Amino acid sequence: MKTLTLVLILLPLSALASPLSLDSLIRRPEIEDVKISPDGSHIAVRRLNNGQRMLVFRELPDFSVAHVLRLPKKMHVGEFLWASNKRVVLRVLSSIASLESPVDYGTLYAIDYDGKNGRNIFGHLTGKMQTGSHIKKAESSYAHATVIDPLIDDNDEILISTYPWANNGESIGGVYRLNIYSGVKNLITNLPQVGGRGFTDGKGNLLFANGVDKEAKYRLYQKKGVSWELLEDPLLFQAVPVGFDSQKGDAYLVSRPLGQAERLVKLNIANGELVDIYGHEFADIDDIILEPLSKRPIGVHINPDYPKFELFEKKDQFSALFRGLVKAFDGFAIEFTSFTKNGKYGILRVYGDRLPGDYYLVNTDSKQVSIVASSAEKIFPDQLNAMEADFFTTSDGLRIGVYLTFPAQGREDLPMVVIPHGGPHARDYWAFDQTAQILSQNGYLVLQVNFRGSTGYGNAFYAAGIREWGGKVQQDIAEAVKWAVQKGYADKSRVCIYGASFGGYSAMMNPIRFPELYQCAAGYAGVYDLELMYREGDIQQRGRGIAYLQRELTEDRDFLRKNSPLYNTDRLNLPVFIIHGEEDNRAPIEHAEALLRQLKTEKKSVKSLIISREGHGFYSEKNNRKLYSQLLEFFDRHLGGESVKGKEAGNVVGE
Repeated sequence: MKTLTLVLILLPLSALASPLSLDSLIRRPEIEDVKISPDGSHIAVRRLNNGQRMLVFRELPDFSVAHVLRLPKKMHVGEFLWASNKRVVLRVLSSIASLESPVDYGTLYAIDYDGKNGRNIFGHLTGKMQTGSHIKKAESSYAHATVIDPLIDDNDEILISTYPWANNGESIGGVYRLNIYSGVKNLITNLPQVGGRGFTDGKGNLLFANGVDKEAKYRLYQKKGVSWELLEDPLLFQAVPVGFDSQKGDAYLVSRPLGQAERLVKLNIANGELVDIYGHEFADIDDIILEPLSKRPIGVHINPDYPKFELFEKKDQFSALFRGLVKAFDGFAIEFTSFTKNGKYGILRVYGDRLPGDYYLVNTDSKQVSIVASSAEKIFPDQLNAMEADFFTTSDGLRIGVYLTFPAQGREDLPMVVIPHGGPHARDYWAFDQTAQILSQNGYLVLQVNFRGSTGYGNAFYAAGIREWGGKVQQDIAEAVKWAVQKGYADKSRVCIYGASFGGYSAMMNPIRFPELYQCAAGYAGVYDLELMYREGDIQQRGRGIAYLQRELTEDRDFLRKNSPLYNTDRLNLPVFIIHGEEDNRAPIEHAEALLRQLKTEKKSVKSLIISREGHGFYSEKNNRKLYSQLLEFFDRHLGGESVKGKEAGNVVGE
């Protein structure tokens, strides 16, 4: 293993790297996560091998392989954590015949680093594996579970929050102590609200729980004796617990004050004193930087445009180390995935727009950094195109953040593909983006827009998108296109739009609202009939899902039809490409089928790619290869490019 000091950078750069093929760009990263054991004797590496996720245990300091966990065929290792010095607990993902993408049925599995004592410890299969009658048996649990405290000082148990299965999602779980060897669980307390989880002080003591009320609004509760108390303080009722200082009895929470960006606050559990610590002018808090030994928050990660780190404990020794790491890996972002119990060693992930993620072992005492694994060993940063952050101000005064990925061919008068994100309550980040790289590698400027309603910019910005799906949200996207043209980046006669999920909705709705801007449009797993959302899909199946739709859209039929692509196809007069999975439960295939029927009835130029056994987004590399090959062919045809070789024929009507 190689080491470096904080003034050197060890990244897989290559001055002689060759251009990237489509196959190399659609391939998933091989290394997905790395974590170190509490005593620092081993690391666990989740990696993708021949389509299956497995877990590799390596001994430190020589990194020799101690064991490789390969679950039975059609099962994958999901998220994992070290529950003790020798034992890991992980989620089991299962592949089923009707779907390419693995599914999480709630099973937790535990195994020692040497491969011994592997067993299901939670889930619907757990009870079937137990024997004996003189001791308490593990029982099957028809639920999902979240590990809320690994109880590192307890080698046998962890704390979990459960979320029982229910067709309508209206289930209230509980907090349990779970034995990581036997699978026996004991209830500590029931949770106060639907869809919630518990939060502890890191030492097994419950402090808070959250949930979603009947109006689909997030709420926070504090443990008071044997009961739960709803927090009414405006700084706390929507707060998320993120850390605890056991010496001072202070809980740290990310607060969501109305009309503002998120803030980090400190609550003293004993006397209720509330102290405001940090908040950005307009950017929410993405993550917390914890001091590895005390687990006390000492800084935050924010993403106003580019990733940014704010450390508010200036004299802390770990803060100095973190600042050194930021400087050493200048041009990239960093985060720790795990630390040893004594805080001496940590696993650092380094990532960025041109780097899916590399993992390093950091000695916090000596400040030595050793490369452990690269998530994409066959892709080098200098082969990829940089993503640039910028912003513009809308006609009604909102600051809208955008990301631009330029092709190597230049920065002026480029053919451009606009990619509105899904959600709509989500956001784009400065990070490695597979679609942006594929399109920019093939000569297209890619524009991504964090329109109003996106997360990450405070409550007021989020609320500005409610009931504006087809209105001001689309106005923001259109103004972003005009901004890119005015800056000279994009050729106004060569612009197409493409998006997935809500982005697929926008890919159809924006050309309906602003037909003069686009030469073609491609929708992927899109919602095209807002009325249908009340009848089909997993949102309406949940009781609080209907409340969400009522808040976001209303039930007014005229409003829903006015803002649905399906009922406005008379204004959709450009080549269209519709991409969908037959097993999509979020945006059911009926959306795509209805829109395709209508466009074909109107003799519109329409192409389709419908794939069986795929859900809300394609999972298999084979199907993604087909998607991007046909997508590039579509853009080449209508924007004048020549990026694809060996083009595949699609379903074309009227072309």
